[in-house]
Amino acid sequence: MTIKTGSFIFIRVFLGVLYLWVVADRLGILGPAGNLGVVWGNFDNFLEYTATLNPWFPRVVSDILGYFVTFLEVVLGVLLVSGIRLKEAALASLVLLLVFLWSMIFSIGFKEAFDYIVFTVVVAAASVLLYREAKKRSPGWV
Repeated sequence: MTIKTGSFIFIRVFLGVLYLWVVADRLGILGPAGNLGVVWGNFDNFLEYTATLNPWFPRVVSDILGYFVTFLEVVLGVLLVSGIRLKEAALASLVLLLVFLWSMIFSIGFKEAFDYIVFTVVVAAASVLLYREAKKRSPGWV
């Protein structure tokens, strides 16, 4: 099965914008927490949640992970929106989402994480589709 070109572009741009959107939220660009569509509202709230999902790490390591994930999400967003290195970006997106999914399940439990898991699984599935399609197309295809 091959994804039509328009759908392929939509999926990759959607994923890329999604990554950039969550980073904008966590940097406070979308407004304070509690506003419509705003989850984090500032980076400190995000780092607190990162520590919650990684209770087995000291706080300094958890904070480093928070910064790293944010950087990675910006890079993935830019790569996906621009269409550069799609196979690698889609695969990295999938790995990042699976790590996030497992962190939620093991740290806060499946029942508590279920609301987030459904969305994460859908986005991970889109990453798989994007990776499979990018792999079929020529390496330089945008």
